[in-house]
Amino acid sequence: MESMTGYSYIEKSTEQFSYSVELKSLNSRYLEIVINLPRILRNEENLLNGYLKNSFSRGKLELTVEIFSWTAKKPVSLNSDLIKNYYNELKKIHRDLKIAEPIKFESILGLDGVTQKEHTVISEKSFKDILKTVNDAVKKTIEMRKKEGRAIKQDIIKSIGEIVKEVAKIKKLSKNSVNEKMIKLKKRIDELSENRIDDNRLYSEIAILADKLDINEEIIRLNDHLKKFRSVVNSREQIGKKLDFVAQEIFREINTISSKSNNSEIAHIVVDVKNYIDKIREHSRNIV
Repeated sequence: MESMTGYSYIEKSTEQFSYSVELKSLNSRYLEIVINLPRILRNEENLLNGYLKNSFSRGKLELTVEIFSWTAKKPVSLNSDLIKNYYNELKKIHRDLKIAEPIKFESILGLDGVTQKEHTVISEKSFKDILKTVNDAVKKTIEMRKKEGRAIKQDIIKSIGEIVKEVAKIKKLSKNSVNEKMIKLKKRIDELSENRIDDNRLYSEIAILADKLDINEEIIRLNDHLKKFRSVVNSREQIGKKLDFVAQEIFREINTISSKSNNSEIAHIVVDVKNYIDKIREHSRNIV
């Protein structure tokens, strides 16, 4: 069992720069991938997207790569012809406007096009190092997801065990519930009719009522769902959606039991069972 929640952050350095790789994994019904890269790596987005698709099957993933602290100096050149043109034009303006203040050379260096920096290229070695770090981040995130998945599995199994115990209590309480209702109902009718009602007709009506109150079928189906749930929990496939579906079926049966039983003790047990089911369904939405 694997959770969809995971995180990893790694900082490293190459011969050209320092960089960081961050990978977040959150809940999602499907596989969603968001990749944030510096401009110099934008062309590699499809490559990284494909890698993440091969590594994960479900969850919202956000991969961020940042580059900082360049150690390799970027070559800089000055456009001397452009500097001369700027200077001559500025001299004319100064003369026409009769500006006494001299032209400062550093102000010309800030003008557009004067300073030219060559584009930095990431070396093949540096890029391979980034890919390796992304791979390490993926492994760490998956390990965190599996670790959390193991904890979730234990909690789900514990909740299922508690539900099984509660269902056993309901079954025990329901055995005498119908007979007790029949006896009380007959006694009440006898008191009102002074024993003038046909017993065959009376027992026939009571039998119909008892059938409506009987929750044995619901208990049988509920136990079948619990067995199915335990089987799915131990599966190595994607089980999050399956667990949520089976949990819905368990909830449906326990809800029917609550409405049919008309027993205060069973009603209290049903409330506890519903709490366990809600907890299980919440876990199911965080499972791959």
